[in-house]
Amino acid sequence: MFDEIDGLPLHPLVVHAAVVLVPLAMLLGVLFAVPRMRAWARMPLLLVTLAAAASTYVAKLSGENFKEVLQLGGPAGALIEEHEARANLLLILVLGFAVVAAAAFVVTRTSTANSPVVLAVAAVLVMGAVAVGVQVYRVGDIGSRAVWNPTGDTDFSR
Repeated sequence: MFDEIDGLPLHPLVVHAAVVLVPLAMLLGVLFAVPRMRAWARMPLLLVTLAAAASTYVAKLSGENFKEVLQLGGPAGALIEEHEARANLLLILVLGFAVVAAAAFVVTRTSTANSPVVLAVAAVLVMGAVAVGVQVYRVGDIGSRAVWNPTGDTDFSR
């Protein structure tokens, strides 16, 4: 199911959804922390975060299948192993972030804008956004190295 679309491997295609949606969810999480933006951000935060979690999950499953098809060894295989390990942590972080986003949506329906519960959820969203941001960078960095420079021999700074 998570192999290909019209002959193209699914992973390089679907990973772009996660690359767009995860940072967008992070941005909305930070915007939620701003009291004036909270009412506006709550619904987009929930929807985008759920879509980010779904796209991250599909990227993980398709990546596992892509890895089996490629069966790479050597430096590229080692980078792919590390990419997979980092992606597993990213999925956990994104799922946790989605739970907090859902809690933010629920809490803002029943609490005042600056109640301690809302402020705590907003703080957790900002911390989660930072954690997810760092991890999405780490996953993408090693994934791109596996594709574009698996041996580390190429110097792209020229």
